[in-house]
Amino acid sequence: MNFIRRVWLSALVLLACGGWFGVGAQSTVAPDYAAPVAPGASPSPNNSRAPSAFQVGTAFAVADGYWLTAWHVVDGKDFVLLGPIERGRWVRAEVVKTDPRLDLVLLKARINRPALAIARWQDVPVGLEVSVIGFPQPRVQGLSKKITQGIINGNRSDRNESIDTGYFQLSAEVAMGNSGGPVLAPDGSVVGMVQKKVNVQRVAERTQDVLVNVSFALKSAQLLDFLKESPAQPAGHALSLETVLRPYQLFAQTEGSVLAVVARQASSRSPADAAIQP
Repeated sequence: MNFIRRVWLSALVLLACGGWFGVGAQSTVAPDYAAPVAPGASPSPNNSRAPSAFQVGTAFAVADGYWLTAWHVVDGKDFVLLGPIERGRWVRAEVVKTDPRLDLVLLKARINRPALAIARWQDVPVGLEVSVIGFPQPRVQGLSKKITQGIINGNRSDRNESIDTGYFQLSAEVAMGNSGGPVLAPDGSVVGMVQKKVNVQRVAERTQDVLVNVSFALKSAQLLDFLKESPAQPAGHALSLETVLRPYQLFAQTEGSVLAVVARQASSRSPADAAIQP
């Protein structure tokens, strides 16, 4: 535990000095910052960014000691931490189950927080107000939970506009670090997981049009299917359209079940080593 604390203290120094390199960057197209990959497919190569030694994302509790996040947050990393919890502590997590196609990973850690209920997707209407809780751009915004709001804009289809891909579009603002975070209905239940964001700059170059807050989340039905054959098996929750919590109430009710994920390669340079590079 002392070693883990030293690792994270070094990382915090980097964050404070602006020396954190490549938060969210990786050798694959990270759904947080790139144009959406082919629905249902593994992320495609992206040579514009070098692999990052560290990755930051968001996870949420789905059962006692079990946490769900996006697979690309921990892909290629062998040292995963969840936190911060009481007194700023961080706890090492174990990868229990992965699905690269759905970009999902189940983690196990000695942290027991109330599991967030996962709504049945058939109860979720287009136009529903939703909130996202996570850790966007920790280098810029600091390592504290943020909440943003929007609506479910609609379902994402393939290029023929004929097949539901399992994702929905939402207008809540997200950024690198939100990956793996829950998309919450007004009653506090999870309706999806943040995974993809349109590369605004690339789209603007091609279309001469600017898209604002166009992001995609994996539907709750996919989350429940993934968890069926796992130690964490939450039952589908009936969404209550009559229960409408205000943003501060929703945050207060659910934020304890949302933590940051920090993943790194054990063989990579330590944060302290990286900080002294010119």
